[in-house]
Amino acid sequence: MSRADRWEVGSAFPLMLPTGAGGVHLPEPVRLFGSGRQALRALIEFGRREHGWETVHVPAYYSPSVVDGLLDLAPVRRYDTGPTGPHARPDAGPADAVITVSYFGEPPVLPSTPATLIVDVTHDPVAPWLDRARADYVFASLHKTLPLPDGGMLWSGNGHPLPDPVPPTEAHLAAVSRILGAMCLKAAYLAGAPVAKEQYLPLYAVGDTGLRSTAVSGISEYSREALRILPAEELRRHRIANAAELAAGLSALPGVVVHRRAFGVVLEFDSPERREAVRHGLVARNIYPAVLWDLRPQEAAPHQVDFSRRMLHLHTDVRWSGEDMRQVAAVLRELCPGAATSGAASVDDQLAPLGHG
Repeated sequence: MSRADRWEVGSAFPLMLPTGAGGVHLPEPVRLFGSGRQALRALIEFGRREHGWETVHVPAYYSPSVVDGLLDLAPVRRYDTGPTGPHARPDAGPADAVITVSYFGEPPVLPSTPATLIVDVTHDPVAPWLDRARADYVFASLHKTLPLPDGGMLWSGNGHPLPDPVPPTEAHLAAVSRILGAMCLKAAYLAGAPVAKEQYLPLYAVGDTGLRSTAVSGISEYSREALRILPAEELRRHRIANAAELAAGLSALPGVVVHRRAFGVVLEFDSPERREAVRHGLVARNIYPAVLWDLRPQEAAPHQVDFSRRMLHLHTDVRWSGEDMRQVAAVLRELCPGAATSGAASVDDQLAPLGHG
């Protein structure tokens, strides 16, 4: 099987280490952890111990598995907010912590609250608007936007004390080893080597399970050193340019609103059934979209669950060219009967301003 036969878009990063000017700008002081959820867990443990935080308020539209990882630390309450609003104020007091999210890389709306404010910027951890996000704490998972096997970072936008640094645990390094092995094998597979997906997908799965551990670990040395080399701003520009290219190719898709974002392109379908039909069609053509996130009905308002069942996220990062994006757009047009070849775009490409609600 040739390299051309193994074309795909989406899914996990292969091993790659682009170089260029800049590296990843790390705020000072910063703490580096094994993952974003470990960074958040360390912060909640710190806040409970040092400041007596009583309750953690999380958006209704948020990763259920991240929330599950906090339930043994503190009571958790959900407040009604998500990518399409509303910008509800959590019923939180001064002894609480409130998490808000940069959805798909949009500048977050910061709720007015007397509580400690924590912002999750995983979808755009090197965004230029971060300097204006004067939240009490900011954290991110790094391996969602960068070709790293692990990594999370935590800092304070207001100069607050941070949890102490921790070394990487043996269990975490074992998980990273599996992910690095998978990344190496995937790079060989994509290059046309005699490697099967069945050889690396289980390694990714076992490694990802390890990253979800509730034991807080420091970042691996591989990822720590790679952060000095990766041209993060250049990679961000490439991702945004690809998102613009893909969105431009998706004008007037019937039953779909196209949202161009810094994290990629979000498709909002008019029904869960249409979303599922297109998702299966994309996967059959080696295009692997993400569902962010699969919300549980008992934990979120119906309109938030509805959006989660009608959305798909399409990756646009540095692995692909503009031609790849045009190929993805062509596949989507095949999967959406009646799509126009030109005309007014059904595209939302405006980033929301950073503000308070």
